[in-house]
Amino acid sequence: MTEADIIASTYEDTCTVYRPYKDTLPSGESVFRRGMQGKIVYESIPCALSTHTGGKLTRTQSTSQAPSDYCLFVRPEIDIQPGDTVLVLRCGKQLEVTAGQADRHPSHNNVPVTLTEARA
Repeated sequence: MTEADIIASTYEDTCTVYRPYKDTLPSGESVFRRGMQGKIVYESIPCALSTHTGGKLTRTQSTSQAPSDYCLFVRPEIDIQPGDTVLVLRCGKQLEVTAGQADRHPSHNNVPVTLTEARA
């Protein structure tokens, strides 16, 4: 059993990864599909989502946001790219997150993600 197998045995969540892509409609028009309309590159893979880091209040002119950041841990062979949309199933709830640049290790990948939407 490898170190990656041992760490993966602790993963209790699952996720599906959607990758943005350019598509051509029957009319010949090009469209960019992103979010959950992107191509599924991984489906129902084991993962572990960290607890959120708490929202950091950011203000831009007349609006404020408090995005929640997490870390997503997956096996080292899973290639989640920046901008991928990840639908994480955790404790019976779905969280839609957007991936950042992964920190890759021989035993796991640590992918920073930002919450897009939480669903019951």
